[in-house]
Amino acid sequence: MEIRALEYFLAVADHGNVTRAAQFLRISQPAVSQVIKSLEIETGQTLFHRTPGGVTLTEAGKLLRHHALKVIHEVQDAEEALHTVRNRSLQLRIGVLPTLAHDYVPAILRTFLQSEQLKPGKDELRADIGVVQASTRELIRRVQTGDLHLAVLDLPISEPSLSVARLWRERLVIIAPVDAPPLPNPVTLSQLQEQTFITMEPDYGLRDALFRAALDSGFQPRVMFELKSVLAIVGFVQAGFGISLVSARTVALETQLDRLQLADTSPALARDIGLIWRGDRRLPAFPRKFQEYLIEQTQMWPKEDEDLLI
Repeated sequence: MEIRALEYFLAVADHGNVTRAAQFLRISQPAVSQVIKSLEIETGQTLFHRTPGGVTLTEAGKLLRHHALKVIHEVQDAEEALHTVRNRSLQLRIGVLPTLAHDYVPAILRTFLQSEQLKPGKDELRADIGVVQASTRELIRRVQTGDLHLAVLDLPISEPSLSVARLWRERLVIIAPVDAPPLPNPVTLSQLQEQTFITMEPDYGLRDALFRAALDSGFQPRVMFELKSVLAIVGFVQAGFGISLVSARTVALETQLDRLQLADTSPALARDIGLIWRGDRRLPAFPRKFQEYLIEQTQMWPKEDEDLLI
């Protein structure tokens, strides 16, 4: 078996779809199909169940995947030891929630590149950096398929194929228009059950946090708008369309300038932010350096102040 064939096979297994695997590999779909067909002839086994929606591994396919991963890891070790990986050695693909994309990730990425004495770019002397903003669910999917090396998102997640490191905790607060009746501070969620909420679209952890807290308080939140960004949520709250549950960090400036009312919750609500990567695939050297740097930096933050950081 050729290494290339195993890489194609693993891409199809990861994506569960030949067309998406071909797009990921940046080759034609017929070329991937031919390689899979050749592997099945070579092994004398059917490696995938074909379905209208894509493909799933057979028992033989699962066995081949187990051994293919070991082979690919050995090859990666050899390439790193011999410094033979050039065009992809400084690639880093990061996923991030929109609520984290304007401050934390740019800051930590800048200091990481400075520590490595690198600048972003596309040649051998620069780091090829890609950053994707998406929902929690979409980030999980793209890490699972290998489109992203790492993602920074809300916890908890329950995906056994992924490894998780908790990074920090953020305090969640209620925001309301400044010209609305004053909120009790702190406020219980049950006191807000007649209010109209503005929140993120489905598949975002912030929306899930709102619904969990409301249901724990005995009611289903009445949602007027579901939006793609906290900036949009702030705008609609300021315009008087409703209230929202957000991270205190993301509205610090608006509350300091008295553009929003802010109230803590009772009991206090928070969300954990974590880093995920594929548990069964070894990260390449450069993404692994960033992973280690990110975890190391956040572990040094004072725990009692972590909800105020960045």
